[in-house]
Amino acid sequence: MEENELNQATIINLIQRCKNNDGDAYNELLSYYEGYLYHTCFSFTRSKEESLDIMQEVYIKLFRAIKSFDEARPLLPWLKKITINTLINHGKTNKGCEYSLEGKWEQLESKGGWLSPEQYLAAKDNPEGILVLKDTHQVIDKLIAELPERYRLPLILRYYEEMSYEQIAAALKQPLGTVKNSVYRARSQLRNKMLACGLLEV
Repeated sequence: MEENELNQATIINLIQRCKNNDGDAYNELLSYYEGYLYHTCFSFTRSKEESLDIMQEVYIKLFRAIKSFDEARPLLPWLKKITINTLINHGKTNKGCEYSLEGKWEQLESKGGWLSPEQYLAAKDNPEGILVLKDTHQVIDKLIAELPERYRLPLILRYYEEMSYEQIAAALKQPLGTVKNSVYRARSQLRNKMLACGLLEV
């Protein structure tokens, strides 16, 4: 969901009303973003029930923090930060939850433009690699879920949420070098899994 789809003056008005404890304004503001919130939560948890639970937690955090929000700033990045932090904390206490890149395959970026993960891995790690043309998205989703969590989560934040390395380091409270190394190892392990499954040919 892009915030420019909304009238900024309307958003500011709703935020100001929320700061005055206007419940209707709060519900209206959430209705603008509930689709984004659900999609993000479900892509991380793969569970409708867990996603709805996390959304409720995000709503509570938003309600508590809205009075300190500067309405001159865009709301979506702030809401996104709250959501990601909530998901990260959820992942720490729910080791069995799975994460997914479903719906974001077309948004992996390289110098050559927007590529699928298969094309991205082949181009970056093996310029001569040949992609086996298959319906691979579900398979790669499963392979990503098999990655160790210390690698999987940074990979998802980098390529699903399009966060910078610096943003990931701040969110995970890890050194920048650790984050970069985790993403590199995640991509290397994922590529090896893809090779083993015949999704890439050398």
